[in-house]
Amino acid sequence: MGGFMIFDGAKWISNGVREYVGTVEGVYANPAPYFRKEFKVGRGLVKATLYATAKGVYEAYINDSYVADHLFTPGFTNYGKVIQYQTYDVTDLVSKGRNILGAVVAEGWYAGQLAFKKEQYFGGWPICLLMKLVLEYKNGNVEEIVTDSSFITSTGRILASSLLDGEVVDNRLPESFEMFSRRLDTDGWENATEEGADFSLLVPDTAEPVRFRHRLKGTFIGRDKGDIYDFGQNAAGVLFLNVKADEDTKITLRHGEMMDGGKLYTANLRSAKCEDIFYCRGGRQILTPTFTFHGFRYAEVIVEDGEADVMDVFMNVCHNDLARTGTFDCSHELINKIYTNTLWGQRSNFISVPTDCPQRDERLGWTGDAQIFSATAMYNADCKAFFARYMRDLRLDQREDGAVTDIVPDLKGLTGAGTAAWGDAVCVIPYNHYMMYGDISILEDNIEAMKRWVGYLKTHSNGLIRPAEGYGDWLSVGEETDKGVLATAYFAHSARLTAKCLEALGEDGSEYERLYEDIRTAFIREFTDENGVIKSDTQTCYLLALAFGLCEDEYLCAEHLVRTLERQDGKLTTGFVGVRELLPMLCRYGRADMAYSLITETRYPSWGFSIENGATTIWERWNSYTPENGFGDVGMNSFNHYSLGSCVEWMYAYMLGITPLEAGFKRVRIAPVTDPMHRVHYAAGSYDSENGRIDVDWTDEDGFITLNVTKPSEMEAVFAIKGEILKVSVDGEAATLSMVPHGTDISILYRIN
Repeated sequence: MGGFMIFDGAKWISNGVREYVGTVEGVYANPAPYFRKEFKVGRGLVKATLYATAKGVYEAYINDSYVADHLFTPGFTNYGKVIQYQTYDVTDLVSKGRNILGAVVAEGWYAGQLAFKKEQYFGGWPICLLMKLVLEYKNGNVEEIVTDSSFITSTGRILASSLLDGEVVDNRLPESFEMFSRRLDTDGWENATEEGADFSLLVPDTAEPVRFRHRLKGTFIGRDKGDIYDFGQNAAGVLFLNVKADEDTKITLRHGEMMDGGKLYTANLRSAKCEDIFYCRGGRQILTPTFTFHGFRYAEVIVEDGEADVMDVFMNVCHNDLARTGTFDCSHELINKIYTNTLWGQRSNFISVPTDCPQRDERLGWTGDAQIFSATAMYNADCKAFFARYMRDLRLDQREDGAVTDIVPDLKGLTGAGTAAWGDAVCVIPYNHYMMYGDISILEDNIEAMKRWVGYLKTHSNGLIRPAEGYGDWLSVGEETDKGVLATAYFAHSARLTAKCLEALGEDGSEYERLYEDIRTAFIREFTDENGVIKSDTQTCYLLALAFGLCEDEYLCAEHLVRTLERQDGKLTTGFVGVRELLPMLCRYGRADMAYSLITETRYPSWGFSIENGATTIWERWNSYTPENGFGDVGMNSFNHYSLGSCVEWMYAYMLGITPLEAGFKRVRIAPVTDPMHRVHYAAGSYDSENGRIDVDWTDEDGFITLNVTKPSEMEAVFAIKGEILKVSVDGEAATLSMVPHGTDISILYRIN
């Protein structure tokens, strides 16, 4: 049901404030308004349903109970194009007789200062609330309580709230839940201001909410201006402190990803203040903010203007509550650490949208990062609704000429559009989504946007060669891939994906397949010499050519890839565009030895180098920190980016060998690639597909591989075993490989060459 019907009769309401009153403790934000209304419930109530949203972010309450454990609702969208609303079953929260319906609203993404310009992109004050409570009775009667000027409003303990700068809270005032108590004295509250009834942008929220999902205990490690705590893990969340304080004591909570000697390292936060400030009441109390989050591993608790006994210090970790669908473990602890670091990077950056980082003045839904990482993300967790929602917002922001914006939601004027490997998210993410989940609706929803994007690329090309512009192979090391090579390669890739998606929809994709072939011909003619050397001669140019089928001689291309690695003494040079293809292409073309060497490498640059230097998430740069040079450029140096963690897709698809042969894993290919140098002795993991759980484990004993697979009996498995098969059993009975697709528990013993 559309928002207009759902909220019929209601009004957007505000507290009437239209200007900023100034800054509070350096945070430029107005006090958060509270709204409440009393209502009565009669006998025979069967069901109570609350519909709610805000221009801002909100928490809704029935009496003194929060209606859900959701965070930052209604979520990060382009509020000028779409606003999500939430639906809550609140039957258990209302009681016969007198009740209170209420909410507290903060600026959030709608009116808050966002990104590195710290500007408002979607709106300003007034921030607004919209709610309807529907009461259904046994006798068939229905009552509705809607937001209008009969609601009363006041301000309270949240003096200022900013996603980037943090929150200022006066704990001497009532807790938020106490503001909706039936016993609260509301003298001095004023009637709310009605702000219209335009519900045309409202859509239901269909993805999993952001919640607190983990709690990490802090360990005291030293003192600067205050006590410093280490939570052992870089993540996104907020501090949760149990303190006993004197009246009027001021406690400041500072956050950082790294330590710089004995001090919290905060230079990489740029203009984001990332501090929460509390004015304490006397006695025991909890200190934790409501409408902000920070990216950090370390925190400092500074006590001023009084005394405080800090009894417990925790970090509450938040992210979209996506069910884990993948598991992985192997005998090499460095690989395991890369895997868990990537998991934490995904958690930290899946907060309403797939962001680049959770700590500094950015936290944006960069399309390039999202497409590179999307397959890894979908193996790790159930991202079906999450990415469908992101693609909806991408389509809304797509320009009239077909260009896809660099970030989604788009902050108009902050970044650009039409960028190679970024805009291609419109083709890559739906295709990956379809293959992983088998849901044809993702293609139905996005196919026209895909066509428009490919049309934009064709229009903005010269002889099907794309201009050498954009971000290129972002943050590569020592080698720079020609941007025209990269852009043209992605043009071909998007054309072919569009053809494949049209065919999946039962439509004719031949136009786009022909376009792909024409781009391929132009690519080879323009960029490849008679020896198969591609312009710029980097690892990434060969990786993209191999992955996207743009080589005249693919095996010669693979030889050039190996050559570019050998001239770097076996070390990578790829940025985050090329790195996704690095390990897969080496395995595909017979150099699994090099792939395993790279994933176990600890020299700079490598995944292992960051772990050797204390990383608990994936770094933005290969050299975000080095012992020789210290911290990287503070202008752009996040210690919690997921992009380079795209290697985890390889762990599922190659180490375990689990890939879909048919969309949604109706048919699965099992083709584990073991380590030819026997540095990894076993690997085990699983994937909970749309058609059932697939478990794989293998052990390597001097080249004799025992592979065990469990799958749903109705799921056909196609095994690609390289080596001499010595023994096969299906459901415990001796069998041949041809009988395997019909089994549930499969064991294969083979000897690799």
